[in-house]
Parts: sequence; structure tokens; C-alpha cells
Amino acid sequence: MARKKTKQRPQVGLLGKLLTRRSGGRCELCESRDAPFPWEVPPFPTEPDPDRTLMACGRCRAWLDGAEMRPVEAYFLSGAVWSELPAVKLAAARLLLAVDDPEDPWVHDALDAADVDPATGEFRVVVSEPGSAEW
Repeated sequence: MARKKTKQRPQVGLLGKLLTRRSGGRCELCESRDAPFPWEVPPFPTEPDPDRTLMACGRCRAWLDGAEMRPVEAYFLSGAVWSELPAVKLAAARLLLAVDDPEDPWVHDALDAADVDPATGEFRVVVSEPGSAEW
């Protein structure tokens, strides 16, 4: 499935120090130290937001920008979808949604954990009924 490449904004570089500290200088998807660089998850908010930005290595950035990905090379995404960082979790889920074989059991399980709507590529919104308790 081909994805449209999204041009990253230069303003996201303003988050560089914060993201480098947060990531420990590693890709927040695969944990590689291979030149991680800020990558903003579209759609972009008005101002760069750390909750919509992650550090990604060259390979992960290429995949996020639409390069072909082989599922066997991306197994680490099954762990990334458990991240407590919204940008990491969402980016990992979007990459998994782009895998050619969503019937592969590990891909399906990882997508279930991410709780991302396949139609929108965004987190599902839980709407509670009035008077019900949320846990």
C-alpha cells in the first residue's frame, strides 16, 4: 500500500533538545542510534508538539515517509505500539496499518494493542454514556 509522503516542517527542529533528552539519542521506534532526527506525525498542529513528534532513525523515517516495508524487518513495531508516548504509539500503528499482510497474527495483535482506527489512522475516541463510570 503506497502512502503519500508528508513534508516535515522545519519548526519541528525547535523540539530537538527536548526530544533528544526524552529519547536518550535513540530512535523511539526501533531504539537505533543511527542518526535519529525529529519526525512530526501528521496532521500537524499549529505549533510543533512533543506529543505529535518522535525521534526516528533513517530507516524508520523512510518507512514513515512511505518507503516499502517488509513485515519481517519491522517486528520491533509490536513493542513500539505499547509506548506511553502518543507520537511513538501512533507512528508505530500507522506503519503496521501499511503492512501488506494485516492478517499476519503479530501485526493484528499489535494493532489491537494500539487502539488506532484503521479508517482514520488516529486513536479511537472512547465515548462514555452519561452516568457511567470510566476506569
